[in-house]
Amino acid sequence: MNPQHIADGRDVFARRYEYDDETVIAVDLGITGGEASVDVADGTAIVVIETPEGERQEEFDLPTEEARAFIRNGVLTIEVSP
Repeated sequence: MNPQHIADGRDVFARRYEYDDETVIAVDLGITGGEASVDVADGTAIVVIETPEGERQEEFDLPTEEARAFIRNGVLTIEVSP
């Protein structure tokens, strides 16, 4: 496993983990007291977060079309098989 911190200027903490059989990208969405959903379209993970303050949307480019994305406990996980 080779963890790597990813920073892109937004207030989002992300880590990339390289394994022998897949790459996993974990993004802490910072959700407290809200709901989130993810949909994958055209190589982009589209995350919709609903909070008491309103709705916000984040988009993350996926490394391949075969990537899988899901949200659990406020963390967006993207799994990519080689």
